[in-house]
Amino acid sequence: MRLFILLFLACPISLFFGQNAGASDLGNDRLRVSGFGTLGVTSAGKENYGYRKELTHAAQFGSFSMFPDSVFGLQLDAEITSKLSATVQVVAERRTKQDFNNIVDWAFLRYQHAPNTVIRAGRMGIDLFMLSEYRNIGYAYLWAHPVVEFYTPVSLSHYDGMDFIYSKSIEQGHLEFKLYGGQTGSDIRVSRGDFGLRMRPLIGANASFETDHWKTRITFAATEVASTRSTQLDRLLNALDQVPQSVWPQAAGLPELISGEGDWAYYYSIGMSYDKNSWLIQSEFALTDSKWPSVALTNGYLSVGRRVGPVTFYSIGAYAISLDKPTRVTPQLSDPTLHQLQVVTQNSMNAIHVDQNTFSLGMRWDLHPQMALKAQWDHTWVRKNGGGLLILREPLDHNITLNIFSLNLNFVF
Repeated sequence: MRLFILLFLACPISLFFGQNAGASDLGNDRLRVSGFGTLGVTSAGKENYGYRKELTHAAQFGSFSMFPDSVFGLQLDAEITSKLSATVQVVAERRTKQDFNNIVDWAFLRYQHAPNTVIRAGRMGIDLFMLSEYRNIGYAYLWAHPVVEFYTPVSLSHYDGMDFIYSKSIEQGHLEFKLYGGQTGSDIRVSRGDFGLRMRPLIGANASFETDHWKTRITFAATEVASTRSTQLDRLLNALDQVPQSVWPQAAGLPELISGEGDWAYYYSIGMSYDKNSWLIQSEFALTDSKWPSVALTNGYLSVGRRVGPVTFYSIGAYAISLDKPTRVTPQLSDPTLHQLQVVTQNSMNAIHVDQNTFSLGMRWDLHPQMALKAQWDHTWVRKNGGGLLILREPLDHNITLNIFSLNLNFVF
């Protein structure tokens, strides 16, 4: 927490020097420093149902806070040779777990073998979305925050590995293909406490085609759940393992469904954007297929914006829904201890199920070439036992609605 505050207090100083000197070359034309940030305030959640825009963030229970949207980042690019360069990006934001590993978002070497061929190795942004390369850079996209239903379920900001990028300009536009592989992970917060997730191997590919006004991309990725860590989860799994199969046969198969270790997840998505004259339209849809109920879902959104001078008004419709209904824990047992374990297990299975929609209205005011002010209202419907993106202080046994208000200032330098 102290480290986050110290880095964030550097924001006004860095912005001052950045605006007066541009991207600084540090006295050497082979070194370049740049940065970005967001200062924001958000009102969200209810007393027993906490709302967050990233699984790595703490939830808001009906309060105002500056932490959910506020972020500050610095990036250093170094040209080592004419073909070899290095990039390091550090990001300060309030996360569930604060350590050096989470703060260093990018750290990779880039080798340009030919004008249209690039190989990178190290820590890089995980390329699953239209916003993958600038998810933390609020100035680079239209909304006050990434669409929760689409971006929150995959709260993975980077992976460690390699990628290969091939691009080609043709008469109709620009083509790009990418292959990558490595490992990834995240430290998130769930209703039962902190949860550590490590996934390897990770393999993926995407292809995009871009013209003056249109961009289309398709994405595929696959990974195996290597390990999960949670004190509360371990207690539940240990309790289920000790139940005699003759007393409760279903208990033996529940730990695998809950932990997900050894399961594979397959991610498919398609995205399109259009930007011409006064209109901005963007849409993405995805399917994540897995035997692990926590990640098996379909989600998507459609965003439409209209420019009026320096101000852009926009609306968003989004959804996220798990592929299967929550697992039913049966039968009801007369033993009080086992009955309590059944209740806890059923609530845990319900708590990972996702079923919500959001309609949003917002505006962006480009008040400076390097600065934008944004305001957004989100109205979210969460259905019974569909609060997998929330933090639940009590079981969600009925439908609820949430109103989220966001106001922030985005900048780059």
